[in-house]
Parts: sequence; structure tokens; C-alpha cells
Amino acid sequence: MSPIASAADDGSRLAQEVPGNSDSRMLKSRSLAIYVSVWILAVFLAETAWAQQRPAASDPAVPPAPGDMSRLAEGVYVRIVSPDSDAVGNAGVVILESGVLVFDTHFTPEAGDALMSRIKSLTPLPVRLIINSHFHPDHTHGNQAFAGARMIVGSSNTRRDMLQEDIPALNQVQTIALAQVEQLSREIAKEPNAKLQEALRAQLGARQAFLRRMSALKILPPVMTLDDSLNIMDGGREVRLLCLGDGHTDGDIVMVLPEAKIAFLGDLFFNGALPNVEDACVLDWMKTLKEVLKLDVRTYVPGHGPVGTKSDVELFLNYFEELKGLVGPAVKRGDTLEQVVSDLRLPARYSTFGFRNFFAANLQKMYAELKALEVPVPAKAGVKKRGVPR
Repeated sequence: MSPIASAADDGSRLAQEVPGNSDSRMLKSRSLAIYVSVWILAVFLAETAWAQQRPAASDPAVPPAPGDMSRLAEGVYVRIVSPDSDAVGNAGVVILESGVLVFDTHFTPEAGDALMSRIKSLTPLPVRLIINSHFHPDHTHGNQAFAGARMIVGSSNTRRDMLQEDIPALNQVQTIALAQVEQLSREIAKEPNAKLQEALRAQLGARQAFLRRMSALKILPPVMTLDDSLNIMDGGREVRLLCLGDGHTDGDIVMVLPEAKIAFLGDLFFNGALPNVEDACVLDWMKTLKEVLKLDVRTYVPGHGPVGTKSDVELFLNYFEELKGLVGPAVKRGDTLEQVVSDLRLPARYSTFGFRNFFAANLQKMYAELKALEVPVPAKAGVKKRGVPR
């Protein structure tokens, strides 16, 4: 078993050992098990993919280096990053009169440090405000790089999830990594074969480095929260923070710059890519995207992918509508989830999208939500329901 698979398996096992016997505690521990597993996988994939897949700088076909800052308007910048880098998710920067506002801080403290360095190349002003679009680590784990910021702002549910899911997940990841370091040390001591010892030492070094990184990570949740909207006025610039509805999570925030007609959407918008729906409500997401399209803006910054236009957001919404159109009839026919995942194919117009491996999970999520909407028809009095003993 690979270290990634082993770590994910250990994550699920440890998370399920949360004490307590109530249904709510069981559901919470299962959710945490999934979160821990995905969290560990994401860290490993970000590290290994970036190390192994980064193209040579001399290649003339290579696009600009991941993480270059792009100017969207006067004092407004975006850092579009590769999902294969240690940053994973995009970040935004707004230079205000009193200081700098940062919208999302990437996946690791190191990526946050790199973002901070780029900000310093733009302005001598200090970073004053951090906005977290939602609680996922690829948008919040760079927070600690901005220790001088006066305030971290997010939705109430983002604060809740960082406290109740992210911090416990980090604690369990550290426990898993420590246990693996100890186990590998024991295996090395008992292994007589020199080549196998060398391989084990390489694994041990990787796990020790991972443990050091996780031990240095500080999860900093929002200290100011909102559930509806918040307007920030600074030096004549207006910044609007809006909770438009559930979608990618139940705590998504959109940042709108009315004068520049720019919206930072976080993971409510995956541009040119299929979405991660692990914590999503896809039917609500469709409604929220319709609210996004009502905004008086021209430029839409996604959580993943390049800066987009209104037509890009419409295409993303169309993907959900087509997904519903595919799954809905199957649910009405009574098809099983296994049938749906096996039989349905990604529509051709999305064949160039990134993250196509998410399609099966997208089908599963849509199936579950549509299935939950089905209301059983009550049996008439005196009529025996098939298969139900009376």
C-alpha cells in the first residue's frame, strides 16, 4: 500500500474512533474521517505533483510560472495558481488606502509566504484584512503567513467548520504521521536487508518532513463573521462581502468590487473544470449561481482556473443543469446509484474541462440530492404495500 493510501486509511480509522455513541456523533466522526483522508491526500498530491510534473522553464510552450500576479484593475490583483502547486487555490489582493486586503491565502503557509512576498513587491502597505471565502484548506492554510493582519473575516459557518473540522483534522493528521514515523523506525531496526532498509529510510524521511510541516501549521479561523453582507469602505473604495446562498459549502462568501465590476467567487466558480462537491449542496449551488449572475460585474475570479467572464459562469451553471438533466430521469426510473455511475458519461462539451475525475462524485451527489426529494406516496387504507409485512 502506498504511503498516501496508508495515510488515508489510517485517517479514516482514527477519525472513526472519536468517542461517543449518539447518531450525531457517529455522523460527525464519519464526516471527519472523510475530511482527514481527503486532507492528507491533498497534501501529498500537492507536494508530489508539483515536484514531479513542473515543466522546465526553458520550454517555450510553458505558460507563465504558477503564482504570477495579474493586475485586474487599479490596485486589484489576482494570483492564479496551478492545482499541482503547493498553493492549489487562487488568491486575490486589493490595495486599500489603509492597507491591503487578501482574499484567500492558498493551501500551505509556504504558499502564503510566497503570496506575501508578491504583495510586498506591489506596495509597502501592510496586509490588514484576510477574507476566507470558505473553510477548505486550499483557501485558508496560508492564513498564518499574515500574522500582522488586524482581522480574518469569513462566514459564521466557515468559522464553525474550521473549529469543528479543520483543527480536529490537523490534530489527527499529526497523530497519524507520528505513528507512521514510529512504525517505520521500528521496521528499519528489524529489517536485515540493506536495500529494503534504504527504501524504508526514504519513507521515514518523507514522513518526518511531513510531520514537521504539519506541526508548524497553525489554523487561524475568522474572528469576524457574517451571515448576510458586510460593506467595507476604505479610501473611497467600496468592498462588498456577500453570502448569496449555499453551494460549494454552506459558508461561501463572494467579494464584489462595485467600481471595478469585479467579483471574487471562491469555489462557487470552477472555471473550465468540474467542481469538487464533497461538502456541496448542488441544487442550492445552482440557485446561488443564478444570484451571482445578477451581480453588476464584468470580471469573475474563480477559486480554481483562469479569470472568467459572465459566459464562463453561465457555462459552469449549464454543467450543473445538464448533470441534473442526466441524473433526474434515472432517479425517476428507479435506477440504482451504481447504474447511474456506470451508465452516464460526461457530456462532450465539457470534455476539455479539468478535474474530470470528479464526474463520478458529481453524479453521486446529484443522485443523492434528487433521491432525497422523492416523497413516498402513502398507501391507501386497506391496501397492502408490496414487500412490506403487515
